Amino acid sequence: MTVNRPTQRGVDEVDVMLLDALHANPRISFEKLGLILGISPATAGRRWQRLVETGRAWVSSVPGPYLALVGAVYEVRAQPGHTLDVARGLSVIPEVVSVYATDGRCDLTALVIASDMRALGILLLERLPQVPRIASATSHIGLEWHSGVHWRLGAIDTDQKRSVTDEPDTRPRPAMRMGVFDESDRRLFLALQKDGRARYRDLARELDSSEHLIRRQLETLTKRGMLNFRTDFARTEGGWPAEFVLWLEVPHHKLADVGATIGRWSATRICLSTVGTANLMVMSQVHHVRNLCDILDQIRNDLPRVTVVDQQLILRPLKTWGRVLDVNGHAQGIVPVDPWASTGVDQEPTR
Repeated sequence: MTVNRPTQRGVDEVDVMLLDALHANPRISFEKLGLILGISPATAGRRWQRLVETGRAWVSSVPGPYLALVGAVYEVRAQPGHTLDVARGLSVIPEVVSVYATDGRCDLTALVIASDMRALGILLLERLPQVPRIASATSHIGLEWHSGVHWRLGAIDTDQKRSVTDEPDTRPRPAMRMGVFDESDRRLFLALQKDGRARYRDLARELDSSEHLIRRQLETLTKRGMLNFRTDFARTEGGWPAEFVLWLEVPHHKLADVGATIGRWSATRICLSTVGTANLMVMSQVHHVRNLCDILDQIRNDLPRVTVVDQQLILRPLKTWGRVLDVNGHAQGIVPVDPWASTGVDQEPTR
């Protein structure tokens, strides 16, 4: 994927409204979007294209809540002076979905996913430790994702959000992820990694299929809860320059409820329960570093039985859901997230 990054202008208030709407519904048409936001469809399309071409925003496919996958948090201490080298080594692995440089007890925090526990074991025990310049690493196996992928930025009001959003899925979430992709589904998922808003005719051409079949396949996977989409953007330019990771200790019988509660907080990006004493990892984005105190106060006041075990400030996001980022948080390449990648096959970022 080619990414050009001219620096004429950054992200303005209308862009943030556009991004907020696309967070709620990443594949909404520009015709509907323009009407809701009070701008022309052509203006909405031009603004989105500029954000994409400058690496400031993008839409990607993500697994739905019914798709069978497993995940883990991988914390790394790099050899002195080689943190970015290790980050680059991790970033070319398709199952490593995100990599963050952090302060505190580890240099890097990575999120990884795989098709099943066997594949996750191979990844954690064999492949990741082979990345050069890793001094030590610790893995935390995920139990359940408590956060979604449609975050709010607060730029559109409730009525606009209701107009943007599709009919809510009222089905109860399954106790276990049971859905499985076939090869055709996987190819579509990977094609949508590059551009989650790709047109049906472009997907049909790339996948050697028909527009009708691609449309039906995408709609079926989405309705079955096996496929979803997320919008990302250069958060610093959008007004959210500070991110941090919290590790919480939650009584086991309260874990699902606490995870669901924190997962609904507007600042929460990721909320994942894990195996271990510190059994809930929370990643949040805020407007200022000092807003961390607000989150800690909210935990103390609303969740008195929860203990904060560790706090880490994210110094720089290096890869986020497949996009490799530059120092400004702009996408400069992509390693498509592929939980089913063959072991030993790493990819250089597509530019």
